[in-house]
Amino acid sequence: MGAALAQQHHRFDPLRFMLPDGIEQGYRSWLGQELENIQARVLIAELDGNPCGYAYGCAEPRDWNLLLDRCGGFHDLWVEQWVRREGVGSLLAESLLGELAQMALPRVVLMTSVHNTTALRLFERLGFRPTMAEMTREVLPPASE
Repeated sequence: MGAALAQQHHRFDPLRFMLPDGIEQGYRSWLGQELENIQARVLIAELDGNPCGYAYGCAEPRDWNLLLDRCGGFHDLWVEQWVRREGVGSLLAESLLGELAQMALPRVVLMTSVHNTTALRLFERLGFRPTMAEMTREVLPPASE
């Protein structure tokens, strides 16, 4: 599911979002390591014993470069196509927000693609507000593949 999320973002903007070879194995390995991180939360949604979504977030330290005090980072939310519009995304997001709140984090910050209008609507319904706009510009020609 993490690879599907990466692929979706790459489709939105292939120059901004990386999609290296072996994305499935790479993402699986990285997310598996996060299961051992006491500052991270990985939540899985299941329907009839079948995984149908996941959410990932973690505690982020104070970052002077981003002008962010300690907060929760809401990094991933994915729901499989066959259960979309059934409330799974909202349940996962609310559960992750609850987990991050239990870590005594004063706020949660997330980024989502400007092209992902479904996610933008969901996060607005959950009380998130826009605070920054990321902009990207290439300064070198793309590497030939």
